Amino acid sequence: MLRCSNQCIILQRNNFSRRGFKQEPSVIVDLFSKTLANPQVLLEPWVKTNQAIAANIEQVVAFQINALKTNLDIQLNQLRAAAEISDMAGFRDFYQRQAVIARAIQQKLLSDTTALSDLAARFKAEMDDLTQSALDEILLDTA
Repeated sequence: MLRCSNQCIILQRNNFSRRGFKQEPSVIVDLFSKTLANPQVLLEPWVKTNQAIAANIEQVVAFQINALKTNLDIQLNQLRAAAEISDMAGFRDFYQRQAVIARAIQQKLLSDTTALSDLAARFKAEMDDLTQSALDEILLDTA
């Protein structure tokens, strides 16, 4: 591989013909030379991507902590209510509330699933935008 003065690379490519082995030079333009000349342009998409990933992880963790807290509150309230059963009427009331609590948990799971799906869709859209803008910027800089 040889470097020429106008930022191109000359490679020797081996070709085989009927007469035997011959060398044919081919020129490949180095598209990355302009990009590598300015490292900030190369690092900027990575910084934006890392910031987007960190923000998304932060949102997912906050969502999970909130969901865990809600579920723990429900379970602790159930445990307290079960511990307060002292007679058959109390047991009957506790048993009848289970259907209401099960519906509330089901509704909470559905809303959590929808919220998590929306969060994932927003993250995907943001990453698609970052990727497209980085490609556009790099292609414009190298053109």
